[in-house]
Amino acid sequence: MIYSFEDCELDTGRFEMRRDGAGVPMERQVFDVLAYLVEHNDRLVPKEELLDKVWGDRFVGDAALNSRVMAVRRAIGDSGKEQRLIKTVHGRGYRFVAPVAINPETPERSIEPITTKLGAPTPAVPERREQEIRFCSAPDGVRLAYAVVGKGAPLVKAPNWLSHLEFEWRSPVWRHWLEELSRDNMFVRYDQRGCGLSDWDVADLSWDAWVRDLETVVDVLGLERFPLLGISQGGSVAMAYAVRHPERVSHLILYGAYAQGWRMRSKGREQIEEEEAVTTLMRSGWGRDNPAYRQIFASSFIPGANLEEMRWFDDLCRVSASPENAVHFREVAGRIDVTDLLPDIQVPTLVLHARGDLRVFFDQGRQLAAAIPGARFVPLDSENHILLENEPAWGKFLREVRAFLGVEAETTAALAEAVHTILFTDLEGSTALTHRLGDRKAREVLREHEIIVREALSVHGGSEVKTMGDGFMAAFQSATRALECAVAIQQGISRREDGLERLRVRIGVNAGEPIVEQEDFFGTVVVLAARLASK
Repeated sequence: MIYSFEDCELDTGRFEMRRDGAGVPMERQVFDVLAYLVEHNDRLVPKEELLDKVWGDRFVGDAALNSRVMAVRRAIGDSGKEQRLIKTVHGRGYRFVAPVAINPETPERSIEPITTKLGAPTPAVPERREQEIRFCSAPDGVRLAYAVVGKGAPLVKAPNWLSHLEFEWRSPVWRHWLEELSRDNMFVRYDQRGCGLSDWDVADLSWDAWVRDLETVVDVLGLERFPLLGISQGGSVAMAYAVRHPERVSHLILYGAYAQGWRMRSKGREQIEEEEAVTTLMRSGWGRDNPAYRQIFASSFIPGANLEEMRWFDDLCRVSASPENAVHFREVAGRIDVTDLLPDIQVPTLVLHARGDLRVFFDQGRQLAAAIPGARFVPLDSENHILLENEPAWGKFLREVRAFLGVEAETTAALAEAVHTILFTDLEGSTALTHRLGDRKAREVLREHEIIVREALSVHGGSEVKTMGDGFMAAFQSATRALECAVAIQQGISRREDGLERLRVRIGVNAGEPIVEQEDFFGTVVVLAARLASK
């Protein structure tokens, strides 16, 4: 849907805001606030409704909403003084008052076929890194949907369990993956047969067909040599392709991958019965409107997600595949066993795995790295099978992948020179608390403090640098976000219900140009923030 007002166009389908035809970069929450106000321009939108629709169940204060509305006004050429487009009704909410025209269709783009060969010019893609979705046919006639975004050397991703090219492009679960992996590369991905925008009604849904589909897509693109990324189930497909075509794979990147599917690696009948029970649940509940069945998978794939991310993942499951195909994919994946191929992988390989992964246990990644000749193994401090945007492990993943590919990490270079706001928290009287309650009870109280702080960091865009037991050090790109985060932490602590212990947290915030070395910050900026928190 495209909404037009004054010199602006808001394209909710493409997640784009344009003024005079030029793209206007916007943070996701800023975009969502604008979209919701424009979509409901016929009425006043109460603040509480706007907070609920944009932030879900995450607690944020009025300051966060006010800052997003200010950013919206700047983006569309309005201001709090003029209120020409967005009117503030004090104490109640906001109303979009400019006339709005609606165009339900997104204009089609003319797409030139890709015929890239090694050393040939990179295919043209839009400057805003908008993805282009195209179709090709496998040898058995199955139509496969693939997408290309970004410029530079190609980077190809083999599909994981369920995917949907269009839906993922707007999803907070996957959008940061697509943005970052296309920053320095022409990023290529596709929906595997049976799901997403590829054909669903397919006779052959075997693992061998999955490998052949990867061969089809890269052949259609004319890619002669490229790095290959395999995530989760896609790891086995990527490994098999690397063995069959070592001359075409320059680098192999495996995240959350495994050599053996759940049925092959299960030890004992009890584990197999547990997995089969999950399959039975899928078969009976996947297609129902009640999301409870699919949320079982969401909670194990991304246990660290907020409510909005959980909802998006649930919707992704629903729109990606039919119940029958989802069950079939799980059964095929359960029988995967590429153990014998691992010693034959002769390309440079990077294996990354989350320590707390609940879907594919950490030991699976360790075993992969041990069996692939010369593979490098990188553990990540996360419990998410799909890394989320605001967790520290995501930044480490990007740095490792870019270093492995020999790509200069623009974000890291910018980070080293940028102004940062450093935030410290310090839980008062933690030592006395431990003496009074004992280690176990005190740890429970400290864990509540950790949950409150980490949720506030996630909501307000803070990066956790380190934790010191009774306090945190975090970094922000924005001083406003750091202050909003500090307020949210104090509000979360004050609302905590505990009849035994009242917690008090001191917070210090300071902005400047710290020294950045190996994911840590140093210098006067950091020292002053720490001193403020200690007073």
